[in-house]
Amino acid sequence: MKKKRFIASLLLFSMMISSVVYADKVEDLKNEKNTQEENLKQKKQSIENMTAEKDQLFNQIVEKKRVIEELNKELIELEELLNKLSEEIRVSNEKIEKLTERIKHNEELFKKRVRVMYGNKDLNSIEILFTSSDIRDFISRYFMMQSLADYDKKLITSLKNDKAELVKEKEVLEAKKEEKIAAKKEMEIKLQTFHEEVAKNESLISELEKNISFTEEEVGSLERKVRQLDANISFEEKVKAEVLRNISEKKLQEGIKSGEIKEIPSTGEMAWPLRGYYAISSPFGWRGSPTGGYSELHRGIDIPAPTGTPVYSATDGVVISSGWNGSYGNAVIIQYTNNITIVYGHNSSLVVSAGQRVSKGQVISLVGSTGNSTGPHLHFEVRYNNAPVNPIPYLRS
Repeated sequence: MKKKRFIASLLLFSMMISSVVYADKVEDLKNEKNTQEENLKQKKQSIENMTAEKDQLFNQIVEKKRVIEELNKELIELEELLNKLSEEIRVSNEKIEKLTERIKHNEELFKKRVRVMYGNKDLNSIEILFTSSDIRDFISRYFMMQSLADYDKKLITSLKNDKAELVKEKEVLEAKKEEKIAAKKEMEIKLQTFHEEVAKNESLISELEKNISFTEEEVGSLERKVRQLDANISFEEKVKAEVLRNISEKKLQEGIKSGEIKEIPSTGEMAWPLRGYYAISSPFGWRGSPTGGYSELHRGIDIPAPTGTPVYSATDGVVISSGWNGSYGNAVIIQYTNNITIVYGHNSSLVVSAGQRVSKGQVISLVGSTGNSTGPHLHFEVRYNNAPVNPIPYLRS
């Protein structure tokens, strides 16, 4: 007896240690999750910042390309103006050359006229005057020569003035051309600068897109880690709850066996199926077969009670089977919800029949030892989606 109590105490102590270990493990997982969520938050903020920077660079490119387009238009107009100025300068040069030829030609004509007039091309104006026949002829020749000289002088002066005007206009045109050439060079430098800035922005955008893509992969990885941690936390919390529940159940069973506990009202969604009998002789889980020789999964809990003890329905529901059921012996199976069915096995007799609707607390059978059983007891089994699960969480919250 003392040995059994020692083993039970040792088992209880072991379970309490396990609960502490699981509590620490859950806390560690939650801390890791918080760390990963903070990393995730930072990565997402980084993506937002890089996206904003990328948009800003893109807007700058749009603006710079607009300026480049305007500069190209101005450059075309400037090129056309330079071509026009070059043409005007060429025309001015031609006019100046023609005027120079006319001035030279008129000066030669003046000399020729005088020489031809007096039949001697070798005479100069003084000799022409002093070969006059009389004073009247002298005066006539003098005024004629003066008149011709004045005409030619005015003509040549007029031509020279025209030439001077053309030279001046040409100089203005050349100065304007130089000014436009300088403006063109300045515009070309500005254009080149804008092209370089656009290329730089495009390079930065490309780099940002790579970084955004890489960071998005990191975000995806972190989100998967957080989901996995959530799953691990949920699993560990279930394990922890199960350990604590087992500790509680062990204490409860010890109290029942010692006689300290007489009544155990259910605190879960299902009612306890027997009244006055709360000890569990075989819990849910793997165990040695009652007939020996191998291990098996015990699919429910066994509650010992005298033959003929009333069995009460733990829930409302519909009886889907009531009769002999192989190793379960006389068994009642009740559909509780779409997913949950409950098996009451090894009964001595059955009170309800298939298709009958029952209420929670209604007598459905009497305890027995039919089927694979070593003594009178109720086998209480809960199936979720047709798979057996531990009934204790449904009986005790």
